[in-house]
Amino acid sequence: MIDSIFILLILSTFRMSLPLMFATCGGYFSEKSGVAQISLEAFLLVGAFTAASVSFFSGTLLLGYLAAGVMAALFGQIFCIFTLKLKAHSIIVGTALNLLVMGLIPIVSKSVFDSTGSTPSINADNVYYALPVTILIVTITAAFWLSNRTIWGLQMKFAGEKRLALESIGVNPIIRQWQAVTLCAFITGLGGAVLSTYLSSNYSPLMSAGRGFIALAALIFAGWSLRRALLVSLFFGFCEALQIQLQSNQLISSRIPAEFIQMIPYAATLLALIFLRAKNNPPAELR
Repeated sequence: MIDSIFILLILSTFRMSLPLMFATCGGYFSEKSGVAQISLEAFLLVGAFTAASVSFFSGTLLLGYLAAGVMAALFGQIFCIFTLKLKAHSIIVGTALNLLVMGLIPIVSKSVFDSTGSTPSINADNVYYALPVTILIVTITAAFWLSNRTIWGLQMKFAGEKRLALESIGVNPIIRQWQAVTLCAFITGLGGAVLSTYLSSNYSPLMSAGRGFIALAALIFAGWSLRRALLVSLFFGFCEALQIQLQSNQLISSRIPAEFIQMIPYAATLLALIFLRAKNNPPAELR
């Protein structure tokens, strides 16, 4: 009995961690390039709605994932224009983008599905459960290679650490930041697709449930190290899986209010940031 519960908890941990790991991987590129990124929540929601809609109409899950990444990247251009071109504060722009997406998706959903709530469910026959895992492995592998083994990755990091060094060799740091934010939005959009096609069979309002902020907390907690941040995402995924297991236990749920159990992932995030933050300093140009 205990062994089966433990196995279920491990499997659920990995399952719950998938969207967090995508968002963490995406947020890494933006933050390391020197652009503070709190609009991960918006990219997750855009990706989730787009993947659910495209997969429903096309019957092809892979097309839904591709569309999710592309649409999130397009919304990333809004962030780039205001932050990098017009020099607006990234925190304010990120907050505005989150609010914009929260209000825009119900309008689009109403015009397409005649409903401001959930989208129609995806046909179960079109769901391939190995697809998001495969995409995540490819994404993480590509992220490590791109950030550590390429000139672009080195220049992206210098954009967040020593802008003048880039300018001295004729590279515009704004261009590298723009590219990094676009890549961030694309990868995070894939995480949104996981929410609506893997953890669920459709899009439901605000289904990101703060995962974008948790992914950002994972980056800060890990000291802006991609490897450590992914491990921290697994920890937060474990906390989410734990609260689901506790809610399904009738003995525990009958004694502890559901609201307190649902607080576990968010309380763990807050406590980690307060007491266990890594000593690494943030990128020097982070703004």
